[in-house]
Amino acid sequence: MTRKLEGKIAPVTGSGRGIGRSIALKLASEGARIVINDLDGEPAQGGAAEIRALGGEAGICVGSVTAPDFAERFVGTAVEKYKGLDIIINNAGYTWDNVIQKMTDEQWYAMIDCHLTAPFRILRAAQPVIRGLSRAEVELGRRNVRKIVNIACGYAPHFKTQR
Repeated sequence: MTRKLEGKIAPVTGSGRGIGRSIALKLASEGARIVINDLDGEPAQGGAAEIRALGGEAGICVGSVTAPDFAERFVGTAVEKYKGLDIIINNAGYTWDNVIQKMTDEQWYAMIDCHLTAPFRILRAAQPVIRGLSRAEVELGRRNVRKIVNIACGYAPHFKTQR
């Protein structure tokens, strides 16, 4: 049986639990080598162990996607461990369910940092790596299509009106 993603390298943010973990497991089941990320070490270790138990490969990059150094560490983990980068899944996120009149600027900017700034930083860090890999592949007469998937929650603060 041929696995569609055999040998591909796929870092997945927020993959220690929830939807991200399911995405990482699915990619690994198709042959991708995964970089697991979570805020906490225990869920990240658990996700990696689950992938390895299924015969897959998984590295780990623990930390918050909003940390200024995270993007470089995350991309660096994929490159150092697997020497490449093929699929980037920006999945980390959360909702701050509140009515708009009670949401603080701090809450709003925390959401923006997680859902927009972090993926921007990851893609910016990945760009020179992808460019270098692509140039090398062209010189060898190869073509490798890379994928980026950005996932964001469907959250929008809601208004509560007086009756």
